Amino acid sequence: MANSAAVSKIPLFRTLAARGYASQPAVAAALKSGDVQTTTLPNKLVVSSTETGSAISRISVAFKAGSRNETHDNLGAAHIIRVAAGLSTKHASTFGITRNVQQVGGSLSVTADRELLSYTIEVTRDNLETALQYLEKSVTGQLFKPWEIADSTPRVKLELANVSNQVRAVELLHQAAYRTGLGNSLYCPDHKVGKISSETLQHFFESNFTANRGAVSGVNIDHQMLLGYAQSLQLGSGEGAKNDNKYYGGADVRCERGGKNASVAVATNGAGWSNLQEGIAFAVLQRAGGVGPATKWGQSAGVLVKAIQAAAPNTGATTLNASYSDNGLFGFVVSGPAKEAGIAVEAGIKTLKSCSPSDEDIARGKAQLKSELAFIYETDGSLVQELGVQGIVYGNTLTLKGCFDAIDAVQAGDIKSAARKLSNKVSIGAVGNLEHVPYAADLN
Repeated sequence: MANSAAVSKIPLFRTLAARGYASQPAVAAALKSGDVQTTTLPNKLVVSSTETGSAISRISVAFKAGSRNETHDNLGAAHIIRVAAGLSTKHASTFGITRNVQQVGGSLSVTADRELLSYTIEVTRDNLETALQYLEKSVTGQLFKPWEIADSTPRVKLELANVSNQVRAVELLHQAAYRTGLGNSLYCPDHKVGKISSETLQHFFESNFTANRGAVSGVNIDHQMLLGYAQSLQLGSGEGAKNDNKYYGGADVRCERGGKNASVAVATNGAGWSNLQEGIAFAVLQRAGGVGPATKWGQSAGVLVKAIQAAAPNTGATTLNASYSDNGLFGFVVSGPAKEAGIAVEAGIKTLKSCSPSDEDIARGKAQLKSELAFIYETDGSLVQELGVQGIVYGNTLTLKGCFDAIDAVQAGDIKSAARKLSNKVSIGAVGNLEHVPYAADLN
């Protein structure tokens, strides 16, 4: 079984003879490849599916249970629950889950970000029955036995030790920008490792793993069968955690580590995906700013990255657009020699606050965004995740054509209007040798 955590995210766009979902009628005709069916159950659980023709079926169960839902008392709970995926539940032991999933050649994984925790099973179509049973047994009725959680502590420590300075800078940036809620890290704080009790995890699980906060998505699975499966899931109800999404701005969170290099993340208030048009505008603006070379050994064509690297040639840079359901951050991340850090940050801030993308930049940004979405929809593993995200954020889902139409509907004026909002106060997260890294107060 696999576990992974994600920093950002770009939030868009056989019927079986088994138990409760066995009685669901088969569809009259095969779903046209690319079409997406979405249904909201009476308990508010959103169910979506599509067909790509692959021999592998993928089903994901996601909940609004990311780190933004943590409080001061249970910081790190989402990270520990992600690591605990596949451990004993009320319905199966760790050995039973592992053995039965592997016996059918399946793969059970869990991913997490600030908003969602998502459990995904991948298996050949003819082994769906067993795979779905153990996906359900893994997701519902989690127990968090103290000795199993304790045995997971070394893994948590290893993950923390492997966090790169660039990722850590982005984590600190969120803390500076939001303080709590979206400011909570994807990773368990060092001082909480091994100290989060089973009762704390159980409370977080029961509060946030509820039907009205969840979505079930499937690729290469009959929609009626998936509906029956979703209806069979024993999920509670409740509003779950309420958290802050206010952007404060003007703050720094710095981690001085010495050495010869520095990684700095700088951002101002961006946009959330609750406003699709504005969310797309910032996504296009990110590509216009530059997200790395499109060809091996190539250079970024983005205006923001060009400006930073012209001032600090030995520094790597990329445009940052961290969009969530109700808010976001927009800025850049630089990493390189400590002596160039200040120059790189100042050049980035100057370009960010005077950003006025040309029509050519906007056209390139739209083309790159469409290309990235096409890759997501073409890859079943990423598609099943995307459908789950859209289901939770919008209560509905988009086809690839629907995504393209939404991008085309955003005009150059909308994108330039988004660019004008980048003159607000910035926040900074920095890691490494920070001697030359300016403070936010000196830049606002």
